[in-house]
Amino acid sequence: MIRTSVLTAAVVVLAFAITLLAVATPLTLVFAVTAQLLFVLPGVFIIRAIAGAGAGWLVPLSFGPLLGQALGSLVLMGLWAAGGRGVWVLIAAPLLAALAIKPAARLRGRWRLPESVGGDAVALATLLLIVPIVAGVPFAHVGEITGEGQFYRAYFTADYVWRRAVVAELAKGAFLPVNPYFAGDALHYYWMPHVLTAVQYRFAEGWASLDELLLVRSVFIDAFFVALLYGTVRLFGVRPWASAAGVAFVIVSSSFEGGYALYDFWSHGGPMAAVRNLNIDGVTGWYMRGMKIDGLQRMLFYQPHHIVGYAMGLLGLYAVSHRSRPRDAAAMFVSGILLALSILISSFAGLMFTAAAAVFEGAAVVRRLDVRRAITHAVAAGIPLAIATALVFVLGYVDTSGSVVAFGLNRLATVRFWLVTFLSFGPVLIISAAAIALVLTTKRRDLGVLGALALTCVVFYFFVNVRDHQDVYVGWRVGHLLFMAATVLAGLVFEQLEGSPTPARIAAWVAVAIVTLTGLPTTVIDVYNTQDLSNRNEAPGFHWTLVLTPDDRQVFDWIRHNTRPDAVFQVDPLVRDSETWAYLPAFAERRMAVGLPISMVPLRKYQQGSEQIRTLFDEAPLSAYERARRAGINYILVGPPERAAHPDVEQRFDSLGPLMPIAFRNGTISIYEVRSEK
Repeated sequence: MIRTSVLTAAVVVLAFAITLLAVATPLTLVFAVTAQLLFVLPGVFIIRAIAGAGAGWLVPLSFGPLLGQALGSLVLMGLWAAGGRGVWVLIAAPLLAALAIKPAARLRGRWRLPESVGGDAVALATLLLIVPIVAGVPFAHVGEITGEGQFYRAYFTADYVWRRAVVAELAKGAFLPVNPYFAGDALHYYWMPHVLTAVQYRFAEGWASLDELLLVRSVFIDAFFVALLYGTVRLFGVRPWASAAGVAFVIVSSSFEGGYALYDFWSHGGPMAAVRNLNIDGVTGWYMRGMKIDGLQRMLFYQPHHIVGYAMGLLGLYAVSHRSRPRDAAAMFVSGILLALSILISSFAGLMFTAAAAVFEGAAVVRRLDVRRAITHAVAAGIPLAIATALVFVLGYVDTSGSVVAFGLNRLATVRFWLVTFLSFGPVLIISAAAIALVLTTKRRDLGVLGALALTCVVFYFFVNVRDHQDVYVGWRVGHLLFMAATVLAGLVFEQLEGSPTPARIAAWVAVAIVTLTGLPTTVIDVYNTQDLSNRNEAPGFHWTLVLTPDDRQVFDWIRHNTRPDAVFQVDPLVRDSETWAYLPAFAERRMAVGLPISMVPLRKYQQGSEQIRTLFDEAPLSAYERARRAGINYILVGPPERAAHPDVEQRFDSLGPLMPIAFRNGTISIYEVRSEK
């Protein structure tokens, strides 16, 4: 057994080493890995203090890393707000977070936590291989540079490129961070989890690229997330091998969409290779015009910030359901802290987890008609939640210029609901149905918390909508939360199958294998497509691979070395809408007077501002100059998109002479400096 554990650990270490070396240089790795681990340790020791040394390593190493990341990010944001800008804050933040270790020991015995057993080490180590297998090759190709330019697969131009823009802006040091897409505005986005990378980049920009720092963080957060899911399944008493199998099943085989697409091409005589030109985990949106549900494999690709927020929400929910004492204000206060962290890191998901915790606790209170418990627990959990809610507004997360959340039936959720649901959740639904049948026969009350989460997800799915996200934002969050809960159900089913009579066991495992293999194509295709930079074909409104040409990269380099960090640039945001909307903030690392960011809500002010600012590319030269000055623009960039949409724009700008001279020009791009009149 010891030999097996050592061999498994060696394979895992080698796989992660190869993955990390594929995304960063050794020097960057030393710096980036050290920073990530510093932020992990306080959480590990806090959980160990709560669990007690006798419980073993499982709970601290499963739940501690992401708790450390969350607490460290909160403290780091406080230091940032207080003016701390040096690299020293990377040491100070985890040290301050570690002050919670001693008080945490007073909470020992308040939760039912699993102890480490013999099979945990091999099961968890084997499960962790999912990260390099699923994300290793895609990460190795992010921002790949050749003689043709630099390449980013289109899947990464939403969350990942957006993250580049946020980190680049945070690294400039303004507090509150400036909105790089709207002059004079704060950054309305849950930016707290990105401060760590911003501090790293601010310090190491001269020798570590932003891509390197972002990808190293993603590898670690992905590994911590897989460990967390394993720990949560073990929390429900599932044996190690079944826990690992349940998590692996949900991550790699959650959807029938890939199989459906392959069947559709085969039945219509189309080439199977055409799946390269599909958003394979969004087939329900492309084919049925219904809700898009992303599997957990996509979180591993490009959503580390949501992972940390989800982790705190999940731990906060389970802190309510797995406490040892029915009436326990301290346990509820801790749950409130965890849910508050979730709200600060991934606000909408945190709200959903909080609602699920309220549903679960509310049901227990109603069953016992315990009014005193209701009041005590509501106050205990409500204090940190109220503080988090206030911080959300103080930190500028919410744009009060318009309504962000809409209540009422989301009609997209009803479009071909049964087919969309079956394709998006099919394999997990089948296994979950078997688990529900098992639950009904065994009367496992501890699974009621999963029912509370499922009920919350259903209500949000149909009746809550985040505006300006094509009505799919809530669907993405619902899918992730349900998939995380389903890991427990899958683990329970696999464990039960192993103990069933032989003939039934064989038949059941054959059925599980069929379901798994039928769901596997979605992830396999997704992994292939996400790393496929050779696909330069055009999708609806964008190309599958974003190409930053050598001229683009030369411009970015010139901008970063020859203009102030707070300089304001402008392109035509409308013609760059769906593909290079983050061209300047993400790659040139400069602000715009007005942009059209796809992740900001409400979107109306950006749309209206973009329509107004783009007129300077068409109007009379002096009018364009005056408009640019009033908007606070320092430089105007004219590239192929502007040139194609606005004929003769450069001739008009050239006629302004010393008012708007050429600051830089290469083969395809011109930059005009907007000067003050003398």
